[in-house]
Amino acid sequence: MCDDIFGLKPNWVQEFNVELKKATLSIEYTIQSRVDLLLKEDTKDSIAESGLKEVWVGAESGSQKILDAMDKGTQLSQIYDATRLLKHKNIQVAFFIQFGYLGETKEDIAKTVGMIKELQPDNIGISVSYPLPGTKFYEMVKDDFKGKANWTDSDDLAMMFQGTFNSNYYKKLHRYVHKEYRKSQAVANYKSFFKNPFSTSFYKLRSMLLYFYYLPSSRLDRMILDKMEHLSKHDTPARF
Repeated sequence: MCDDIFGLKPNWVQEFNVELKKATLSIEYTIQSRVDLLLKEDTKDSIAESGLKEVWVGAESGSQKILDAMDKGTQLSQIYDATRLLKHKNIQVAFFIQFGYLGETKEDIAKTVGMIKELQPDNIGISVSYPLPGTKFYEMVKDDFKGKANWTDSDDLAMMFQGTFNSNYYKKLHRYVHKEYRKSQAVANYKSFFKNPFSTSFYKLRSMLLYFYYLPSSRLDRMILDKMEHLSKHDTPARF
């Protein structure tokens, strides 16, 4: 089972857990959720008991400035707390991340990358900010669309408005962040290996070996991004 609005109704998660127990059902499921909902009352206990395997959360950014600009209504501390609490209950946590929101700087991007490396989510999904009709964000950027009217005119990493950087930059950033993420996973797996080598899975061993690919590759991407950033500041199209 997969549910993308799980937990929006107050107390529903708790009632769901009770009904599963009554029916003596044992299931596994995946949900999407806001981080603040996962910290409410006994929600985390109920979802762990009812069989939650993985939760995708809209982390979006590691910069509180950007979260506030998005009107997310969440705090960085809630992302950190929810991730750690869920992992403690052996629930996989995955992050939705978006780059390119209005006003986002290189420093904000660095904070997001830092958050990913520190919290070590089990998976990440990266996109650029997409303005939905009817939102304040949409009204702010709609004059930039130039004929692009909806999602079919774009893709996950194509900017539909004039952001800090262009689409090419964010496509390269997408690859760079994934490599930094995999690098940090490998480092964590090495630490785990030296503590208890006999508990290391094939997946972790593979991750450790791939570190030697991601290390030089991510450095090269970083150099390209720095060059693309310089070009964008001079209004020159970034190509690579």
